Amino acid sequence: MEFISHFLRATSRRTAALGPILQRNRSEIIQKQYRSSCSTMDTTVHSAGIDETHLVPMSVIQRPIPSVLDEQKVQSLMETIKNETSEDEVPPIDLLWISGSEGGDYYFSFGGCHRFEAYKRLQRPTIKAKLVKSTLGDLYHYMGSSAPKYLA
Repeated sequence: MEFISHFLRATSRRTAALGPILQRNRSEIIQKQYRSSCSTMDTTVHSAGIDETHLVPMSVIQRPIPSVLDEQKVQSLMETIKNETSEDEVPPIDLLWISGSEGGDYYFSFGGCHRFEAYKRLQRPTIKAKLVKSTLGDLYHYMGSSAPKYLA
């Protein structure tokens, strides 16, 4: 696992591309950013090369695929999130971050459905996330012809 994580971090196109763009365009949307250690608990294949974790407003996140939830898991996460000392144990979600061709930024979430639902039920204004700089082509892989046309 360590070999794969090292390989992904070293070759990730996202790490180099995200920094300057994030500083220039995200300041009005993302309230706070902080460094996160890339442990196996908060690293996915998509975000293995991304160290920065952000607090992203729940209101800007689009979840185009309905979630199938395990109620016990959501309740457990809610209890963990409510406790200030254990909230940091909840890993960030991954967000596909796409810049529209005519401006605007779009944030899509396809995983982390239990974490997202727990934060939503607790009426939290933000959620911890790793921003995965993506393209419209990446979005088509998830959604096919159902991908929104307004991004093109």
